[in-house]
Order: sequence, then C-alpha cells, then structure tokens
Amino acid sequence: MPTEIERLSEEDQLILLKSPAIVALLAAISDDGVVSKHERAESIKLAHVRTYSSPEILRNFYTMAESHFVDAFESELANLPEGQEEKEAYLENKLTELNQVLPKLNQVYAKELVASLKSFAKHIFESDSSVLEYFILPIFMNKIEKESFNPKIGE
Repeated sequence: MPTEIERLSEEDQLILLKSPAIVALLAAISDDGVVSKHERAESIKLAHVRTYSSPEILRNFYTMAESHFVDAFESELANLPEGQEEKEAYLENKLTELNQVLPKLNQVYAKELVASLKSFAKHIFESDSSVLEYFILPIFMNKIEKESFNPKIGE
C-alpha cells in the first residue's frame, strides 16, 4: 500500500479508493442522465488500464482502486436518485468528500491524482460518442469540445 494512502484513516482511504467510480458515474450521467452499458464497460476497462498506464506515482493507487471499482460503481449507481440534476448533485456531494481528503495527501501526489481523475472523467464522458457524430454532426461536436466536461475535482 502506498504510504500516502496508508497515512489516511480507513474512512478517508475508502473515499479515495471509490473516487474513480464516482468520477466515472458523474461523467457517464452528465450528458443524458443515464449510464449506458458502453459507459459502464469503458469505466471498468479504464480502471484496469490505469493500473499500468497512469503515472508511476499513482499505479499503486489504481491497483488498489481497481479492486473496489466494480462494487463501488454498482453500489453508487444503485443509490443514485431519479432525475439528472439530482444524480449530479448526489455525485458532486460525493466528490466534496474527496475534496476533504485531498489536502491530507502530499501536494505532488494530490495534484497528480486530481489530474488523473479529471482525465478519467473526460475519457468516460467522451466514450459514448459515436464515429457518426464526428463526421455527420461536427457542429454538435464542436459545441461539446468548447463546453468540455470539467468535473470539479480538487477545487
């Protein structure tokens, strides 16, 4: 277990390790309020890929988070309220818990983690886009890119 995570209480560790699942859910629901099968599968796949593709400093974190990912994702998905705004508020509240844990980490570690989680969210947000959207609906895609998804992590 990385020393940065070891220094935290069990409660803070759990908040930290669930954060990729929370971020993935927020990204998945942000465009239409629904978590598609593709977004779910892409989230699980990305959680695994990050165990070896993330910056070296975060690899142990993602290895630990992956072991909690599916359970956390499914549990939080089941707890989501009805309505897109309510879902977003619920998940943003969960991210507020993460924002309470981040200052307890080494500043460099926390900065890397925030950047990685934002990248995670952006990947999931963009994962449900089809090739047709890029070629048939370029105006729509330009709007998405200009109003890019930016979760409030570490702010």
